[in-house]
Amino acid sequence: MATIVRRARDRIDEASRRAVERYRSEIADYAASKGTLIEGEVLGVTRRSYEMLCDRLESESPPGADMLDEMRRAFARRVNQDVSLTSIHQACQIGSETFWDAIVACASLDVPAEREAALRAASTVLSQLSLVTTIASQAYLDAVEDVQDGRQVVRRHLLDAVLAGRADAPATARDARRLGVDLRPDYVVVVARTLPAEDDADADGRAGTQRLRRAAGMLRERLRSDTDAPLVGLREGDLVCLCPAESAAGLDRVKQLVRSLAAPLANLGVWVGIGSWRPSPAGVPIAYAEAREAAEIALRSGMSDRVVVFDDVLIDHVLRSNPHAARIIEDALGPLRDYDERRNTVLVETLRTYLDTGLNVTRSAHALSVHANTVSYRLDRIRELTGRDPRKTDDLVFLAMSLRLDRQPAL
Repeated sequence: MATIVRRARDRIDEASRRAVERYRSEIADYAASKGTLIEGEVLGVTRRSYEMLCDRLESESPPGADMLDEMRRAFARRVNQDVSLTSIHQACQIGSETFWDAIVACASLDVPAEREAALRAASTVLSQLSLVTTIASQAYLDAVEDVQDGRQVVRRHLLDAVLAGRADAPATARDARRLGVDLRPDYVVVVARTLPAEDDADADGRAGTQRLRRAAGMLRERLRSDTDAPLVGLREGDLVCLCPAESAAGLDRVKQLVRSLAAPLANLGVWVGIGSWRPSPAGVPIAYAEAREAAEIALRSGMSDRVVVFDDVLIDHVLRSNPHAARIIEDALGPLRDYDERRNTVLVETLRTYLDTGLNVTRSAHALSVHANTVSYRLDRIRELTGRDPRKTDDLVFLAMSLRLDRQPAL
């Protein structure tokens, strides 16, 4: 056997080229492929397969894991090279036949020991054929599944171009046409993310990506309209959805639809941020930055709402980032809380109701089940205790922001 293998190794290049020529002449997919595929990768894989077979014949040991992984990656790439699984199986058969011919040619059949070794080699060649076709089938089918998912997800380079504000560039439009994607000038950007792997006790490497892929399917279906579909893709560990919107009203639609998925997204362990609507492709990068920040706020703030709109938390975020936020709250609300506690009154609640009812004393009185004069008296008391008059714009803004900060968790 060692003698036959030594001779066969000298013929690997010749046998590999013979096999590749047969692929080209007998298999339509390979005949139609570019010469670089046949002369490059296919030839290389065939040669490596023959080397692996020689190693098996010589040492009777199973093939190495590195070689098998290399073959899996090569067969998976055939999906995007327009080579069918049937063609791959046919190539495996031709490759085995070609190498068996080389083995027979390397054996002196009139020498009993070599004839017996050549017959034993037939069993190994058949075993190799079975192994390679099994690997090819599994790798190819796994790749097909990924591609089918990927067809629903916009290609990375196109997504990057739109997020960079280049949706109206000729090169971007050309790429979109190739992918069958209809680009729009204006989008609402939605960003979804999960906990980083180091913070996720349930993470197993690909768990976060798998959850985002499931979230992608949910968002894609919910945000689809009769005329438009969102562009969806994974970028820098986030799920990004670009939702066509012709006006600011489109933002309201997106917010409503995404919030309707809050519960199932929470079950997946996914938080979502939504940027503001901005006209023109040049506004998309700003909306994308806003959506990412909103998603981070949703994830890190401890808020019960898994869907956060940047415009809704902008004031809170800016104020919370100020180191004096706690003092602002205490200066504005501290005296009112103390008074309420000592006198068993509801000045803080009255102020909040006054704001919630649009500064309407009559509606506030109705909501609090008191007379309008009582509300006016309490507003006067708030002015006396805080030095801020809720009937004056500047003071009212200060009191309103203090209440808003007091109501929200730290961002």
